[in-house]
Amino acid sequence: MTEKLYDIDSHLKEFTATVIDSYEKADGYMTILDRTAFFPEGGGQPSDTGYINDARVYDVKIDNGVIYHYTSKQLQKGEKVLARLDFDRRFDFMQQHSAEHIVSGVAHKLYGCENVGFHLSDEIVTLDFDKPLIKEEISEIEKLSNEAVFTNAKINAYYPPKAELETISYRSKKEIKEAVRIVEIEGVDACACCAPHVNFTGEIGLIKLLGTEKLRGGVRIELKAGSRAFLDYSEKYSGVLKISNALCVKQNEVYDAVEKLLAQMSDIKYELTGIKNKMLGQTLESFNSDVKCSVLFLDEFGMKELQTAADTLYKKLGGIRAVLSANESGFAFAVCGEEEALDKRFAEFRQSFSVKGGGRNGMVQGTVIATREELEKFWQKIID
Repeated sequence: MTEKLYDIDSHLKEFTATVIDSYEKADGYMTILDRTAFFPEGGGQPSDTGYINDARVYDVKIDNGVIYHYTSKQLQKGEKVLARLDFDRRFDFMQQHSAEHIVSGVAHKLYGCENVGFHLSDEIVTLDFDKPLIKEEISEIEKLSNEAVFTNAKINAYYPPKAELETISYRSKKEIKEAVRIVEIEGVDACACCAPHVNFTGEIGLIKLLGTEKLRGGVRIELKAGSRAFLDYSEKYSGVLKISNALCVKQNEVYDAVEKLLAQMSDIKYELTGIKNKMLGQTLESFNSDVKCSVLFLDEFGMKELQTAADTLYKKLGGIRAVLSANESGFAFAVCGEEEALDKRFAEFRQSFSVKGGGRNGMVQGTVIATREELEKFWQKIID
């Protein structure tokens, strides 16, 4: 069995060891050391990465107490090696994982929530509780979790004897048959966990609960802690600063200013819609043709207006009436006509151009990639 140095010192950045075995596999090389500080994937936390001498360690697994290092090259069996972790990555994971324990412990004490799922990625932490939580309850959990950080409480990780373990009240998502390692955060939580953690809660720095979603009768919460929370705040602060400067308001007045701006935009949009509808009505009123088919280009109009125009022209003039408006890649269109004749013409339309869309009951709509000249030529051909 491999000696687990990460159980002894979670902040160990480099160490010496002896190569027990190293051999080639289909996807690289496998190296076994007599002792290691590389944490193998487990408990919801990804494995460590780093180097053994100059061999890159890109994954670590454990099986029956033996820890396997996936390395970029083969090492000499029996040689003494110097290994070093990508410690910034490890410390980030410890900040996130210890924060998750605090949040789960607080939620358990306050509302009787059980943590039924935990995932730690390079970007975000998600934790799943078996009970729903309202916004105010989540805010209270976040507040008390950060108070636990500010007290700089000691975090102890240890393997209690079986007799002592039976007297300890601790959280665990599953029954553990092997030796149980308890991670205890003084005054906050005790939980069975195999992963390395920070030594004091103050090392976490900050805990921020982000998005939430309902999940199987409970709730999933997104979390960022430590450096991730700081970067998240910095990005959002920069965004708020830009908005406040653009709107010429103080940062704490941004929300009210944006609401006011949205209301003004809504009023302008309403007025613009009225003007466009009036223009459309005047255009349709003046449109007159004796031909059986016709095409009308109405730029800056949406699909609803195109449908209205096509339907109005068809009811007024009969035949097949196509109305189009230019967009980024081509044109949006709406076409009305007697259903059988329209189906035939629309099939020709599809064969002639790159068309997305469809319809029924005498109306088709969608988008087409073509030039105005090509479309005019197509409809003129039908007219002729």
